[in-house]
Amino acid sequence: MYALKESDLSGIKILDCPGGPDALVAEGLTRGLDICAIDPLYDSKLEDLEARGRKEITDTMAAWQLDPDTAWGDHKAEEFKNLKLAALDSFIEAFAAHPERYIVGSLPELPFSDDSFDLALSGNFLFVYASVERGGLMSTDELDLDFHLESVRELLRVAKEVRMFPSFAVTGPARRQEFVDPVMEALRSDGHQVDLVPAQWVEGDFTEFNHLIRIRKAAGSGPAS
Repeated sequence: MYALKESDLSGIKILDCPGGPDALVAEGLTRGLDICAIDPLYDSKLEDLEARGRKEITDTMAAWQLDPDTAWGDHKAEEFKNLKLAALDSFIEAFAAHPERYIVGSLPELPFSDDSFDLALSGNFLFVYASVERGGLMSTDELDLDFHLESVRELLRVAKEVRMFPSFAVTGPARRQEFVDPVMEALRSDGHQVDLVPAQWVEGDFTEFNHLIRIRKAAGSGPAS
């Protein structure tokens, strides 16, 4: 979903933010990558993380299936759920074996110095946890446009390149999520290179909007604005 090849990741420092109970770090470590994740949940006990991860999968699937614009057939829904459960199992194993790779912290303030990472990956958080009215999953506007801008700028402070997915609305009719365009415009105004790049993760109704957002800090620009 980040439009990356394994060769793109070799020899660089990678941050997964927020990492959540997912398998990106686990998979990266098996491939010899220098990768870590950050999430406020990582101060929890392992059994609590597993329980929360299973609940999130169940709740997200239920929300998608109740929305007539995003509902999947039973077979596709079950396939996706099984993939997410397998990823959760990989996370639990890696979290127990490599706790130093899982750092406690959260956007919009990260405990890293400027340019600590070559690449920051942020999946299924920004743009997803906006309000339902704006194409997200939340019942409130707590994670508003200002939060999104502050968070993306913080990712750019600690990393030379940021990739975020998805850019489409996860509830309601197929469309770009409402915050994507103003965030991209603001980052371009900051002097950074911002592009929508075709992604491979989702097929079907969202194909037209199935892009990741890639932001590259301008050479010599220093930390993000």
